[in-house]
Amino acid sequence: MTSCANEIRPIIKADYKVIELDYGFDNYLKNTRYKSDDIIIKQRNIVIIEVDKNGKTIIEDNFIPDSLIISEVKKYIIPDPTDEEMPMTTELDFHHSGKVNMHKNIIILAKYDKELNYEKYREIRNKFYLAYNEVHNEFSISKFGKSLAELLNSGEEEDVEKWREVRQIFEIRYTETVD
Repeated sequence: MTSCANEIRPIIKADYKVIELDYGFDNYLKNTRYKSDDIIIKQRNIVIIEVDKNGKTIIEDNFIPDSLIISEVKKYIIPDPTDEEMPMTTELDFHHSGKVNMHKNIIILAKYDKELNYEKYREIRNKFYLAYNEVHNEFSISKFGKSLAELLNSGEEEDVEKWREVRQIFEIRYTETVD
């Protein structure tokens, strides 16, 4: 038995198969799955960060000194549709932000050595989140003239909507493993 489709869309071959990206423990307990578009993960959409037992950080096979971790991570967070080596992007239209290039299923994967000192782990991990916060704030100030905190704390519904848009445009998909 065969079937034909009237419309055939171009197929992007996935490097990885993703069953559910944001499943969550609560959904696991309730055995809930939401229908969504297929998630296509290409190798270039996975940013691999390795941290050894001494705190030496390697991002995409390049050693990065502690003082440059935030700026290096920001290069991967800010979409660059012209660079084929960087994560894939898509252009979406938002109510307040207008047309914006954003990443298509980027994942930042940090691999930590199990012998890494906890304080050093916390210091490095915080730099990843600081990079996201800086990108959120820079975008918010450039588009709306207000920092992310000002949008959230203003109490105006429109500002809260803008805050949600910024968080959606630069969604945090960060995961860790211990080797």
